Amino acid sequence: MATLSGNAIKDSYQGLLKTSDNAAISASLKTIQDGSGNDTGMSLSATTLRASSLEINSATRSGSTNVLVWDSSSKSVGFRTLPTFETVTTTVTGSTNPTVTIADSAGNSTAIVFNGGSGVDIDQSSNTITFSTPVNQQTTVTGAVSLTSAVNGKTILLDADSIAGGTITLPSVTEGAYLRLLLTTSSNTAFKIQTSNAAASGTVQRFVGKVVVGSTTDDQVAVQRIRNTGNSFDNDTLTIDGDATNTGGIEGDCIELHGVDIGGTVMWLIDGRLTTTNGAPTSIATVGAS
Repeated sequence: MATLSGNAIKDSYQGLLKTSDNAAISASLKTIQDGSGNDTGMSLSATTLRASSLEINSATRSGSTNVLVWDSSSKSVGFRTLPTFETVTTTVTGSTNPTVTIADSAGNSTAIVFNGGSGVDIDQSSNTITFSTPVNQQTTVTGAVSLTSAVNGKTILLDADSIAGGTITLPSVTEGAYLRLLLTTSSNTAFKIQTSNAAASGTVQRFVGKVVVGSTTDDQVAVQRIRNTGNSFDNDTLTIDGDATNTGGIEGDCIELHGVDIGGTVMWLIDGRLTTTNGAPTSIATVGAS
């Protein structure tokens, strides 16, 4: 290790440290140089020591709960409490629409809600959330009834022989809704399927699409085209009759309904495939006014 003892200043000044302007330390940072005027990686003022790059060969391990942090804007070093000691809790509530809530020790929380949709059920038990597709996605109708939105996405089995003469009211149409109506029996007594506000005031929920009727006794097929006329109650009712000339409906027949937005109005888009025992289906009027 070099020593200044016995060395003349003219022979050893190169190893001495000084300020960049050779003046005394002040309130402003000054670059520290060697005696030859070479800059070091350190600056010094009366209150601040700055290192352009700081290396630590080894550090002692401590049980302290604080950790050093560096502010890149102010270039200052400070400390904060180690975040590992913060408490975070998670709770799960709600059986039909489970909610997962994550909260910290400061009272801040975030809730995540799980909602089921068409064909998907969600159940919660303790900390377990189960997603499932129910096997039985159908319901049977045997008489006059007003269906609710709970049937959306399901197959509706229509017992025409029991419904005969009755009226089935559909749930209010919403965009994305879907219903499939299947006839399990037939009847020569007509019954009706109406939109939720058929024969009522307000915004009309109507059908638009097509119905194809074929004959079981003759090689004849007729089609009804249902256009979006915009008239109040022109197309809000389906008439099902197994032996009629202008409609049909026997076991195995199918009507599919989709809730769609047409020109800013949500309607039931219908695709009907019916059969009649009458030999001459003509002037099909399955869809009409209530």
